[in-house]
Amino acid sequence: MRTQQDNEGSGRDDALTAAARVVRALGAQGTVMAEPGCEQAFEQVEQLVREQLTELGRHPPEHWRAALRKVREEERRHLPPAGRGWLATALAGGETAAVTFVEFGCEKIRVSRVTGDTGDAFPSSDVLFEAEWGASPAGNAPPGGGAPPAGDAPPAGVAASDGAGNRAAGRIRRLFELASGKPTAEEIDRPLGRTLERALRRLPEPPDRGDTPVVVAVRAAGWTCLERAAERLAPRTPLLWLRLSAGWPAGGPEDLLAPAPLRRTLWFAAAHVQPSTGAVRVVRQPLFPAGSTATVPGARSAGPLAEVRVRAPSDGGEEPRACAVVVTGAVEDAPADWHPVRADRLLLPAAGPVTLRYRLDGPGRVRLLYDGGHRPESTAWSTLVDRLPRRLAPPVPLDLVLAVETAVRRRQGAAQLATRVRRAKAVVEAVRDGSRHPESLRVALIGYRDHLPLAGPGDPSPLHYRTGFHPVTAALRILDEWEPSPLHHDFATGLEHVPYELHSWQDRWRPGSLRGLIVVGSRPPHPHSRPPQAVRRRAPVRVCPDRLDWVATLTRLRHEQRLHCLALVDEPDWMDDDGEPLVARWARQAWAQIGGQGCFDAHEDPRRVVAGLLPDTRSGTDDTGPSGLALAAGRPESWLP
Repeated sequence: MRTQQDNEGSGRDDALTAAARVVRALGAQGTVMAEPGCEQAFEQVEQLVREQLTELGRHPPEHWRAALRKVREEERRHLPPAGRGWLATALAGGETAAVTFVEFGCEKIRVSRVTGDTGDAFPSSDVLFEAEWGASPAGNAPPGGGAPPAGDAPPAGVAASDGAGNRAAGRIRRLFELASGKPTAEEIDRPLGRTLERALRRLPEPPDRGDTPVVVAVRAAGWTCLERAAERLAPRTPLLWLRLSAGWPAGGPEDLLAPAPLRRTLWFAAAHVQPSTGAVRVVRQPLFPAGSTATVPGARSAGPLAEVRVRAPSDGGEEPRACAVVVTGAVEDAPADWHPVRADRLLLPAAGPVTLRYRLDGPGRVRLLYDGGHRPESTAWSTLVDRLPRRLAPPVPLDLVLAVETAVRRRQGAAQLATRVRRAKAVVEAVRDGSRHPESLRVALIGYRDHLPLAGPGDPSPLHYRTGFHPVTAALRILDEWEPSPLHHDFATGLEHVPYELHSWQDRWRPGSLRGLIVVGSRPPHPHSRPPQAVRRRAPVRVCPDRLDWVATLTRLRHEQRLHCLALVDEPDWMDDDGEPLVARWARQAWAQIGGQGCFDAHEDPRRVVAGLLPDTRSGTDDTGPSGLALAAGRPESWLP
C-alpha cells in the first residue's frame, strides 16, 4: 500500500489552535487561495468563528494570528503532494483504469468512483454516496457536502435569522470540540462507522474483495481524533492513503486529479473566413499543450492561464452571440473528429475583438474567465460543424489613405508631431478593430508640409512623405519614423496637393474596394483664389503658388473614385473667437469640404470618427454569419487548420 501520512500531535490542541483549524476548514473548501475575493471571504469566516467562540476573547490578536500561522505551517510542511501526484499520473496515463475513493471529512463521508483516461475521455469522478456522519440534523449543513464556502457564511456585523444563527453557532461549536480532541473514540466511531457502512453498501462489490483498488482520503489533517478514527474504520487494504487539509470540495474528488498531466493538447476552435474568396473553415489555436498540469487546490497560485482573441460572428444584432468551444484531438484529425471539452454561448461586443481567458483546473476541466455574459452551450459539436457554410460572400476590401501634417513650430518640435502621429494611429486602429474583416485593410501614408519658399510655381513639393499601400502593422511602423518639418505660414499649409496626388492613384486602388482618406492636421489648405483678409496679424493669407483648385479635384475624387473623406482637426489659436474671425470662418469651411463624411475635433473618440466608414465594409450577405461560432482574431499564424 502506498501511503502519504504523517499523524502528528498529542490528540488535544489548545483552544486557539483548535479554533484556527475550524477557520481553515470553513474558509478553505478545497479552493485555490489565489482566487479573487478568497482572502476577504476567509477573513469573514475568521471573524464569525471568533464571535461564536466567546472564550477566545481573552486572547490578544497576536496570539490568534500566531495560531493561524501555526496551522498553515503544519499544512505546508506535513502535507506533501507526492501521493496525489502519483495517483493522478496513474489515472491519466492509463496505469490504473478505475479507483474507488473513500473520503472522510470533518462533517461528511463520500464514496466516489474515479475512472482513468480511456483515450476518448479524460479522467472523471462519479459520486456514489455522500452524507453527514455526525449526529447533527441534516439541515445543519447545505446539501452537496460539508462546510459551506467562505462566501456563504454571514459576514461579521450582518444580522441573520435566529434559526440560521443558532445552526451556525452550533455547527461551529461542534467543529471546535472535534478539533480540540474532546470527543472520545466511542463518540466518534459510532456515527462515523454507521455512515461508512451505508456508504460502502453503494459499491457493487466489497472494497476488500473487489477488483477496483480503494484510495482512502482523510480531509482532516491535524484533527487527530478524527484521523485515528478513520484509521480504525477505513477499509484495510487501500491502494493509497491520503492525508489532506481540512475542507470539503463540492462535486467529488476532482481536486485530487488536478496534478494529472494532459495526454492531449486542448485547443480553442473557431471559424475563419478567407478574405479573398469568402471560404469558411474551422481553425484552432492551442490553449494547453500535452503534459500541462493544473495547480493543486490550496496552493498559493492559480492554474495555468491561456488567452485567445476572437470576434463575434456577423449576426446583424447589436449584441451578437458566439459559441466558444474548447476541443481536443490529434493534429491530423478532421474538425468533425475533434472531441469537445467545454462549450459556452458568449455575449460579445459588436465591434472589435475580445480576449477570452481559460484556466486549467484539471485534466479535461477548463474554466472560462470572461466578464461578459455567457452560459453553457447545449448544441452538439458535430451540429456546429455541420451548420458551417462552405463559403460566404467575400468582404469588401478597405483601402485607407492617411494624410498627416508634419509642419510644427520650432519650439514645439517633435512633441507636436508625435501627438498627431499618436492620434492618426488611434484612428487606423479603430478602423481595424471595428471592421468585421481587419485582414482586408491596407493603409497608405502621405506626409505634407508647408510650401518652400512659397515664391511661385515649381518650388519643392509639400508632399515629402509618400508610401504605397501596406498592411496595418507595417504602415504604423513607418509612421513612427517620420520627422517634423518647420512651420513657415500661419494660416495654411500644402494640404491642397493631397487631392492632386490621389487623382493619379486609379491603378493603386483594389477593384471594388471601399476607399477612404483621413486627414490629421491643424491648418487648412491654401485657397485657390480670393483669400480671406487677416485682421489682427500682419501675415496675409496667400493663395496656392501652383494655383491648385483642390475643391474641384476633391469633388471629382468623391464622384469618380468613390472616395470617403474624414478630417481630424487640431484647431490653431487664431481659430478662436478672439483670433482672426474672417480667416477662421474660411478655415472651418475649408475643413468641412475636406471632411465631407465627417470633420472632427482632434480629441474626439477615434471609434466615433471612423463610425461612418465601418458599415460599408460589410458585404450584402455578411449578416448570415458562419453558424454562430466565434471568429478567429489576432495573428493569423497562431491559428492552425
